[in-house]
Amino acid sequence: MNNFDYFVKSDLSDFVGSWVAILDGRVVASGKNFREVAERVDRDFPRKKPLLTRVPEKIAHIL
Repeated sequence: MNNFDYFVKSDLSDFVGSWVAILDGRVVASGKNFREVAERVDRDFPRKKPLLTRVPEKIAHIL
């Protein structure tokens, strides 16, 4: 499962309103500040390209 699929299909309710970094099908970092999460991922996983995104407070359903 790629990082985007994990984001779309997983229950991330523990991270609502937070920024998350998803790498290899798991959340590897989270926080309220994008910069903090990005710096942690750069330090812990150099040369990797995780998905960095904010978990929305409400999910929009597009029909």
